[in-house]
Amino acid sequence: MKKNQLRRICVFCECWESGGIESFMYNVLSNINLNGLEVDIVVSQLKDSIFSERLKNIGVNFCELSGNQKRIIKNYRMFSKLLKERQYDVLHMNVFHTISFLYGIPARKNKVKTLIAHSHNTKIGKCRSYVLKKILHCFFKLFYYKIFNDYWACSVNSAKFMFPQKILTHHKDFEIIPNGIDTGRFEFCEKTRAKIRGELGVGDKPILINIGRLCAQKNQTFLLDVMKVLKDAKYDCILLLVGEGEMLSDLQEKTERFHLTNRVVFYGTSSNVEDLLSAGDVFVFPSIFEGFGIAALEAQAEGLPVICSEHVPHEAFLTEHIQAVPLNKGAEKWAETVMNVFEHYDRGGNSAEIVKSKGYDIKKTAKKIETKYRK
Repeated sequence: MKKNQLRRICVFCECWESGGIESFMYNVLSNINLNGLEVDIVVSQLKDSIFSERLKNIGVNFCELSGNQKRIIKNYRMFSKLLKERQYDVLHMNVFHTISFLYGIPARKNKVKTLIAHSHNTKIGKCRSYVLKKILHCFFKLFYYKIFNDYWACSVNSAKFMFPQKILTHHKDFEIIPNGIDTGRFEFCEKTRAKIRGELGVGDKPILINIGRLCAQKNQTFLLDVMKVLKDAKYDCILLLVGEGEMLSDLQEKTERFHLTNRVVFYGTSSNVEDLLSAGDVFVFPSIFEGFGIAALEAQAEGLPVICSEHVPHEAFLTEHIQAVPLNKGAEKWAETVMNVFEHYDRGGNSAEIVKSKGYDIKKTAKKIETKYRK
């Protein structure tokens, strides 16, 4: 195929590491036919990620702007220059706040035909610049959404957070895009369970597992409170934390302070989370806010019972074995729920097929996105 026949796709993210957006885009790009498509993942900041090398191996390119998300003006100029050079046909903007809509301006000026704003978030995290970010978010939400011609979201709540109400009710190109997963990967395996538990050296102790970036949003510090309650109740179990992030040292310090070092495993990132889920007994997900919560979906496909916060969108509740426990009920209530689940849950059934039947198979999601890329 000649170069000028290729359709050039720009997948934009503010930061690329090993989080939910990255997992989603890896799943999508691994399951579409890239023949005739030239895909660039363009980011303000490029960090280490378990997904990067795999995507490079299938022909996806990476382009880092300034290397700092806060250098908005420099990123804007570099992105404008890149748009002129690459002449993209599609901009697929994966956003967690509307300030990123700014990058749609040069895309429209450079006549990118398909401009997709894809929401993956429901809230702005607390930080020193929270008030300013909130003001800017509201401003861009009201005045800059018109730059785009397609509006996607991973859940209704993430759509409400990112777009004006009239987009949700009247725009023909607004769509909820399911955060599909490879349901064939996420199926419980007894042999894998025994292998991983042997490697961890946990014997027959129950395992609570959490997968996600170690950060304030994911709220792993609350899980240490839960583990302290379980320890005080003489309940012998393990907390397996899978992920990396800026809260690692704080979590490690709290683990030592609570005398939980023999009960908490900091595993780091993993490219085979399905194996770790097979080894687990209950998935705990106390997020302060979530656009969707793809890790909870993967856990359900593995047949794991899921205990999550009230902030996980209802779209993620696909099996009868997921329940929300409000965070304000405290660590005691969560610990009680954990013990109750351990006592009564019998892992079985074909949960992966249930997830697939409800529209969350990655092949279906990828086909929808590929169609838009080629349109």
